[in-house]
Amino acid sequence: MALASPVAAAVHSFGKTYTVTATVKGGKNLTVLLISGSGRLLASKKVTGTSQSITLKSPATASIGGTSLQLVNSAGASKGAYFGPVTIGHKGSSSATASRVYTRLKQTISTSVKLGTLTIKKVGAGKQGYAVASTNSSSADTSVDAQVSASKGRPTGVGTFGKTSGVAIKSYGVSATAVGDKCSPAGTATCGPDGKEIGPPSGPATNTPATGQPTNGQPATQQGAVINKDETLGGDADDDGIPNAFDVNDDGDAVLDSADTSTPAPKAAADNGTATCGAVDFKIFTNYKATQSGYAGTINAYGVGAFKADRANIASTITKTMSMVFSPITQVCGSPVTHSYLKGVDVAYAPSEYQELQKPCNTGDYQWLIGAGKMCGFDASGFSFGSAYTFGATDLPTGQDTFSMKVDTADGKSYEFTSSPGFVFVTHPMFIAYSNDGTTYKNIDYATTITSPEGARINEPTISVTQTQTLFLKVYRPQRLAMDGETGDFYDLGGFKFTPDIPNGNPSVGKCDALTSTDTVMTSDTPIDTANPPVMILQWAIGSKCYGVPPKNIAWTPSPSDFDIQVEPSGPGGNSAQKIRITLS
Repeated sequence: MALASPVAAAVHSFGKTYTVTATVKGGKNLTVLLISGSGRLLASKKVTGTSQSITLKSPATASIGGTSLQLVNSAGASKGAYFGPVTIGHKGSSSATASRVYTRLKQTISTSVKLGTLTIKKVGAGKQGYAVASTNSSSADTSVDAQVSASKGRPTGVGTFGKTSGVAIKSYGVSATAVGDKCSPAGTATCGPDGKEIGPPSGPATNTPATGQPTNGQPATQQGAVINKDETLGGDADDDGIPNAFDVNDDGDAVLDSADTSTPAPKAAADNGTATCGAVDFKIFTNYKATQSGYAGTINAYGVGAFKADRANIASTITKTMSMVFSPITQVCGSPVTHSYLKGVDVAYAPSEYQELQKPCNTGDYQWLIGAGKMCGFDASGFSFGSAYTFGATDLPTGQDTFSMKVDTADGKSYEFTSSPGFVFVTHPMFIAYSNDGTTYKNIDYATTITSPEGARINEPTISVTQTQTLFLKVYRPQRLAMDGETGDFYDLGGFKFTPDIPNGNPSVGKCDALTSTDTVMTSDTPIDTANPPVMILQWAIGSKCYGVPPKNIAWTPSPSDFDIQVEPSGPGGNSAQKIRITLS
């Protein structure tokens, strides 16, 4: 994947190092990130004073066009969460009345960029905002393609993390160019004799992982792929000023990315200082499962007693069971990755400095048990990462928490990428009634509890099902916490996928995709309704759809069994689950 115009000749020239200077006014306890148009983290600087001069120095890069400055909270209740963009210019006579602003550097600029004074503007409760340059920068990209929609100078995505930004001004992106686009100089490895792009730079076979690293967990387009310009982490598909890495609705279609089947997997591109190359996949998501007996540890906003979610028991269960998952990067610009490192950008529960990731887990990714301070579990394959962290009611993880991954490659280069999860599961699906005929249901009594080492639990019902029966399950949807700018405390997750996962057995059925049900009733996240809790009904013919069918052809054997009600986003993301025990009869 090659980086795009505006000036294609620079894409194939030798790289330059850029220095960006500014004075940040009112930015104490923010961190400034310099992010390329493709999503690569070029530099960062923490602001510790009320008025502070900062210097951001990039590594050698072949393309500076599309680079922007972004802000992250570095203290307080929102520590580590994305804050907002920096505007470096506006259309019209005044930034205070501007309906179009500019956030990106243009391609042809001096290697010394002076932005003057950047004044912080906070919105709402002060957890989000943006910065405004005192004067229009001559380094700003003021082309039509670089316009950001604004209201009185404020980018429209600010205040809701891009949730309600609306339709894009245009299809904009600076990160990737397609085969056939104009390029220069002609007659190079990626630029044909007719001056048009012909493909990625030559080098090792694409998608070849480093020695000893697994191949799963990486997309087929990991290296050298041509992707849409707006689909990278540094792109801004809906022109609201929030890069895709931090935008919860990056295409502005009124559907959050978690429920949007058209949302692409998060990708970034890099250049090796002399040429642009390679798409890399950098995904962050959470896994949050309640698998204990007696439904111990299952919490939901509509639960009762010990099973009712509040910030205190969310903190407790997340500490015990949540894992945060990071996709590995196996090569950049055709060179295998030799070392990988991870840190939080001022995230309270993450290492503040890069800590090496020793090896991917046997799942092919990095699964971080935050509460245990472990990566990849407790057996011999696991290793310590960060410190064991105990969450509290005021410091729960959010989808806007910001992380950076750094990789070293065999050719002696180093690259950094930054992103956020987008959303975080904080409750589980909750099974509340079942039936074998869809008419007569038996309710689950969560009010009568038993004390156990795992916490409050109940006597599980005996659920018998034959191979020809359909099991009907009434279920509460899982929730997320309200984001800054939203009302209420919890939102039901809409548009998600529900699948029975049968992990136990030798051999096991595993995830039964034939029964995946997508929620078409609640298609977008909705504030919870405690007066009238909405219920889903899952109809799962487990015996006929999951057993005795290719490719595994697992035999139905009368015996005790179980399955997880697994809930996943329709877009990129992890899963939440509750385990149900049944008897196969």
